[in-house]
Amino acid sequence: MIPRYSFAYGSNTDDQDWRDWCARTGHDPAAIRPISPGILPDARLTFDFFSQSRGGGALNFQSRLGGYIEGVVLEVSAAGWQALDQKEGAPHAYQRRTRHIILPDGAALEASAYQVTPERQQGFVAPPATYLDAVRRGFAAHGLHPQPVEAAARDAEGCHILPDVFVYGTLMQGGFWHGPAAKAGITATTPAQATGTLFDLGDYPALILGAATPIQGEILSFQDIASALPILDDIEDAAPNGGSSGMYRRTIMTVTDQAGQRRRAWAYVMAPHNLGAAPTIASGDWRAQSVKKRAG
Repeated sequence: MIPRYSFAYGSNTDDQDWRDWCARTGHDPAAIRPISPGILPDARLTFDFFSQSRGGGALNFQSRLGGYIEGVVLEVSAAGWQALDQKEGAPHAYQRRTRHIILPDGAALEASAYQVTPERQQGFVAPPATYLDAVRRGFAAHGLHPQPVEAAARDAEGCHILPDVFVYGTLMQGGFWHGPAAKAGITATTPAQATGTLFDLGDYPALILGAATPIQGEILSFQDIASALPILDDIEDAAPNGGSSGMYRRTIMTVTDQAGQRRRAWAYVMAPHNLGAAPTIASGDWRAQSVKKRAG
């Protein structure tokens, strides 16, 4: 089956660079179409590949647990894949890697992201100004923050580090799993709200995306999120890297803290098919629901 989406995080975010390349090579620029900003979780940007056509470093991505990079989800036709493969030198320079991309509302889709083949990766290679300018234009056009790109261009940490996790059930203070989570090094606990639909699975709740009901919870901030996430993923039976094969899926949501500030946080959500006949928690407050059930 031909994949439908590609995740662009470098020069393919820039319409001008793409159109110029298509004009030189005879491809139809309409063969790909940007549809949404997206986030690649547990990743960082690097300039560890020398591009002959660019005359310097070109972007790649590597694993970085607890970090994320922003980019653009492209809808790609069959002709578009032929063009992208040629532009990226696939499969010899770059190769397609299937990844779960997080959308602005916390939902996810599978997309192919081009990653430099291991044998072509090397140490830091400084990018030429023309390439860096193209990526900057692409990021600006899609409202993406350029900080990870600029950091990678200095051979620094090329990603956003997200130390916060929004929890709404047994990981909250007083919950059964809060103690094991605290051993990973919680530095702050902040009351917060998300939106969605909360379901009662008996001993624990589940959050489903898509509704506007306020969900009461807490933001747990960790000293070392890379050490904390494997513990939390295991507690929540969540696949690594935002995969969808577990009971829960780790995503990134925008939540509101007690000071009214909107901020991003990791969160564990459940696919509707895992819910069974679980009832909703209309109040969006699992802690209050649990107190009510014990009192009854």
